[in-house]
Amino acid sequence: MKRLLVTIDSLRYDYLKHMPRTESYLDTTHDRAFSACTATMGSFPATIGGEYPDGTGLHPGSSLANHMDRPAVGITTNHLLSAEYGYDEGFDRFHSPKGGGESLKDKGAIFLTQGTLPYKAAVWGWNQYQQLQSRFGSVPKSFRRAEAVVEEFRTHVEDEDDWFGWLHLMEPHHPYDPDDSPVSRAEAQAVSRRVVGGGGTEAEKELTRELYRREVEELDEKLAPLWEFVPDDARVVFCADHGELLGEDDLWGHPGVMREELLNVPFGTRNAPDLGDVVSLVDVPTVLRGEEHGQGTLDRDVAFATYGDEKAAVNADHIVNSEGTRTLWSDESAEDPSLEREYERFEPGRVDLDDALMEDLEDLGYA
Repeated sequence: MKRLLVTIDSLRYDYLKHMPRTESYLDTTHDRAFSACTATMGSFPATIGGEYPDGTGLHPGSSLANHMDRPAVGITTNHLLSAEYGYDEGFDRFHSPKGGGESLKDKGAIFLTQGTLPYKAAVWGWNQYQQLQSRFGSVPKSFRRAEAVVEEFRTHVEDEDDWFGWLHLMEPHHPYDPDDSPVSRAEAQAVSRRVVGGGGTEAEKELTRELYRREVEELDEKLAPLWEFVPDDARVVFCADHGELLGEDDLWGHPGVMREELLNVPFGTRNAPDLGDVVSLVDVPTVLRGEEHGQGTLDRDVAFATYGDEKAAVNADHIVNSEGTRTLWSDESAEDPSLEREYERFEPGRVDLDDALMEDLEDLGYA
């Protein structure tokens, strides 16, 4: 069987409506699907390993790719999803920004040891080059383009009878810089970085929301050739690693707060088993395999999430976090003794940005 996992960085649940081609391709979407973390580092031990995050990353031997059809091809565009963090395990072909990258910076990073003086000098030189480009020339897209990922994937599997593919795409992670932008790419990157960083005028905040929406719409267009290529009988899971805040309570990006905008993620399937009322990213390997993997299940009532010192438990109606129990997508207080007991029993490990290399956080705009 051909099986495909497509994960999108920072895609909000309520923005799937801006992806009509993708929605029409999926035969089932799930309203109550939840991430296991509000950051990439915590969500992918669940999505690829079937385990709730504990701060140690992907556990050796847990990768979904170990159990899938061959060849297994993984292509990621996020520095935190590289071989350095164990995500190449089980894949016959694996391509990430930390190896075989397309940009001059990525290619140079292959030959330099991170943290050394030559590496730091190379990073400084790259940053100066980008600044000059923004002043006197064209500015490149922040991350590798989705269309390039789709084309590379097709070349690897188009002549194979069976395969497993995992594609992780960075549109629409900040900085938001769509091709169809009302401002230059340099200005789009600068404005969205400023707003996500906690600054910006009201006009810039509104522009940032528009840039995000356009990123989502363009991603849908770029995915259309993939949906045309994948056979009708392939099993497909499409989801985000976490959501994104776009000014709710003046919060932007994906900080470590247990909010629905970050935890409730778009989740759609094609030719997959039926699922319960609640879905967690920890269930992804189970859905793709059709049998239990790690802590995944096809019939879930409660999902859990963690980030830093915070945790949450969610069912179809309520969310419990450190602020108490509330009805989903409202500010109304609620009581749910069963869910509250589940919340108390859940003991995740600490997951935060300190688990990543500083160079990778700089590349992603966190440092």
